[in-house]
Amino acid sequence: MKISLRLIGIIGLTFFFALLMLTYGVPKAVEESAKGFVKKQIEIEVRDTYQASRASSLEDKAWVIANKLGYEEQELRRDLENQLPEKIAEIIAAMCGYDCERKRSIARSMTSGYVERIADISIAQHNLGDMVKGKYVEIVSALKADLRIFLGVNSIMFLLLLLVSLLKPRAIEHLFLPGMLLLLSTVAASAIYLFGQDWFYTILYNDYLGYGYLAYLAVIFAFLLDVVFNSARITTDIINAILEAVGSALSVAPC
Repeated sequence: MKISLRLIGIIGLTFFFALLMLTYGVPKAVEESAKGFVKKQIEIEVRDTYQASRASSLEDKAWVIANKLGYEEQELRRDLENQLPEKIAEIIAAMCGYDCERKRSIARSMTSGYVERIADISIAQHNLGDMVKGKYVEIVSALKADLRIFLGVNSIMFLLLLLVSLLKPRAIEHLFLPGMLLLLSTVAASAIYLFGQDWFYTILYNDYLGYGYLAYLAVIFAFLLDVVFNSARITTDIINAILEAVGSALSVAPC
């Protein structure tokens, strides 16, 4: 039992601390593994920014998805190559009886409008590109910070479990409760990551863990404090209540 508990502490500490160091030693590894999540998050935040915009109609269009802007630009350039403004001007002239000079003036005006629209789209694409780059840096930085906090806190908890098991060898039975709770959280986090990296990063980035996970760790920390400073009296009562509830004749005493 003593060896098993300390193995949990050593393995947990090694696991989380190694991952923490990896985020510093190979920061690109985080970006690579979170690539799908970052892409989706950028789309969400750019879309939210667009929907929140109160700009004019032309500026609103600047927030439309980049490929739509690109498609519109291609269409405009294709129309110019096919001399569409001139063709439209000819139709107008035929219907309204405009002279040749008036027809040329209309064609020039329409061509100028096409060129200006292409320029506007280029500006919109540039602005959108700058926004996406800014969002990428912002999201990746925040994600790395959240991940480091998550890994660092878990490393500290496993370290405390290991230290208390060494300092309080008579409390090994009592330490199995916080040890199992820590192991459970590790297995849950690992399972979420293995079966869906995007889920894991979404939970981490959007603070779905938030205060709930902090409260969970606070409970584990309270158990460790009880073992160190209160001879595990509260922990003993909880363990005995659990044993009694499952119909076990076993019981533990304060250390």
